[in-house]
Amino acid sequence: MDRYPIIDFGNFPIYNIMGGLGFIAGLLLFMKNLNGIDEPEREKDKILTLLAVSFLSAMFFANFINWFVIPGVLNYSLIDRFRVAGFTFYFGLIAFFFTSYVLLKIYKFQVGKIINFVIPSALIFHSFGRIGCSFGGCCYGKEINYNLFNHFLIERFPAREIEAFLLFVLFVTAYFFIKKDRLVFYLYTYPVIRFFLEYGRGDVRGKLFTDILSPAQMVSIFIVVLTTIVLVIKK
Repeated sequence: MDRYPIIDFGNFPIYNIMGGLGFIAGLLLFMKNLNGIDEPEREKDKILTLLAVSFLSAMFFANFINWFVIPGVLNYSLIDRFRVAGFTFYFGLIAFFFTSYVLLKIYKFQVGKIINFVIPSALIFHSFGRIGCSFGGCCYGKEINYNLFNHFLIERFPAREIEAFLLFVLFVTAYFFIKKDRLVFYLYTYPVIRFFLEYGRGDVRGKLFTDILSPAQMVSIFIVVLTTIVLVIKK
């Protein structure tokens, strides 16, 4: 797999470390927010357990769906598929929200309120993950030859760096300025950002139904359309 890190750490697992730091930051933030839910401590522990199961589901599907999207993955042995397929955030995100919704509904928790607390944590986790992409060398941008960029020693479009910055901006906005309907805010803003940043991506994106748009662009459109339909039905 090609790598284009902004700082080359070699075989040091910097991506995993950054992802781990993002997970810890998101978890601590969610536990702080969980205090705002009027539930006994035992029930709060149950919420954390359910979301942990959802997170494991997200990690699995973020990799598993790539088996059918990234070319050639199915040619590998079963064990090697997990190694070469990598992780796609969108597939994990959809699995996380779907699993969380089902589990929280089954145990009759306040789904909307809990998911509202999850959004800032998801944003800070994703932001750290994209920083990990920059250091690790994955998810790189297209090579650019414009004199303006070359003057500043930028050889590739900084898609992952821009995304990390914008994710942090979304986190600050969602956490400090939006107290309700964070999910709606997230499901409209991030897909739009991701859709346009995909044009600057230079790594192998795979194929989902069409070669015209990348899988992430297809999912972005799906999320925005589905969110709009749900809001219209609710109104």
